Amino acid sequence: AAPAPEEEEAPAEPEPAMAVVSAADTYARVNQNLAQLWKANRARLVARELEEEAEIAAEHQAEEEAAAAPSKGLIARRLPILTWAPQLTSARIIGDIIAGLTVATVLIPQGMSYATVAGLNPIVGLYCYVPLLVYAAMGTSSFVSVGPVALVSTTLHGMIAYVPEPAARLALASCLMFWGGALAFVVGLLNWGKVVDVVPHDVLSAFTTSAVLNIMFTQIGNLFQIQVASSHAPIVMLRNALVGLPNAKPFTACISAAAMALLVAMKKLPLHSWLGAPKAVPPSIFGSIGPFVTMALFTAVNAALGLNGRFGLQEVGIVPSGLPKITPAITHPQLSKHIKDVAVIAFVMLTETLAMGKALAARAGQVVDNSQEFVAMGLANMAGSFFKTYSSAGSFSRSAVVVSTGGSSQLAGIVTAASVALTLTFFRSEERRVGKECRSRW
Repeated sequence: AAPAPEEEEAPAEPEPAMAVVSAADTYARVNQNLAQLWKANRARLVARELEEEAEIAAEHQAEEEAAAAPSKGLIARRLPILTWAPQLTSARIIGDIIAGLTVATVLIPQGMSYATVAGLNPIVGLYCYVPLLVYAAMGTSSFVSVGPVALVSTTLHGMIAYVPEPAARLALASCLMFWGGALAFVVGLLNWGKVVDVVPHDVLSAFTTSAVLNIMFTQIGNLFQIQVASSHAPIVMLRNALVGLPNAKPFTACISAAAMALLVAMKKLPLHSWLGAPKAVPPSIFGSIGPFVTMALFTAVNAALGLNGRFGLQEVGIVPSGLPKITPAITHPQLSKHIKDVAVIAFVMLTETLAMGKALAARAGQVVDNSQEFVAMGLANMAGSFFKTYSSAGSFSRSAVVVSTGGSSQLAGIVTAASVALTLTFFRSEERRVGKECRSRW
């Protein structure tokens, strides 16, 4: 008989129930993890908001207590130098002197460059020693370094560029400086400094980014020694620069590239370890003095080799000698057309100063008096306007140098002001040989 056929084993049926259960468990676990992450992030955001509200409340309370203080407290509030000066120790004084001298080496090339961005003679950027001294006596931040800054310079350029005569343009800039300072002074006396707290951070970030692009594109002409038609729109300025690139001077472009390479090298290379500098010298100091070293080096090379005559390298040219004479800047024929510009200058000046000053003060556990900052910056600009300069504000980069080099009080600002004044008085013979291409790097 034939053997019975073997029965084939039926394939195992899947277990859909288990698969469904497993997927459901995974989905539940994912939802649980997401919920935990959301709660944790929400808790961090709430904690951050509470900290910011506590800081603002502390600042407002300090302002209200100072405003209600008797006359003796009021004098101390208006002149903080009477409080911090007696507390200086020998170690702090040495740190402030080092910080002030380092900031001066940064301010000299920066000030000349920012004055050019504003459409003024480069030397105007060094007439900021009076605002430095006034703020040192009246400012509540230990670290803020005032003077020419990028935001104010690029904002001012659009207001005064239409004036053809350089002297009249400077007179208008000084006039706007005076009235912008007067507006800030009045707002500070009324204790309205808390208005800065309601300015959205996104607005400041957008304004800063636009200003950076504007500065970059306005300096393309100096980078390649070409004529670039001015415009208020960065995109239009970039297009105008690209149109003029075929006329670029190769030698000028090489000098520009060499200057930028030196700046980057001094900031990025480990010069501190290579030179065996002592630990007391902060590593960041080499990057801080990079602009000054670059300016001094290329000025010396230009003077020694005569690059202007041999290759047509542009120079800053003849600059006024010595300290500026006192010149009233209260009135100007065009002032009536710039009423809103006064408010804009005051807003930019105060917002940048306070935003940076409060950030540095928070790291050091200090409290900045907003209204007193308004008063200090207002008087600093009002006084500075009589010395042929333009609006000053707190500088992010130079204030960071104060912190990184050991500065702890406004004595550093006094040292910086004295250094700049001495530079204007005694070391001006080679200023005309500073190349425009080199100066545009800052």
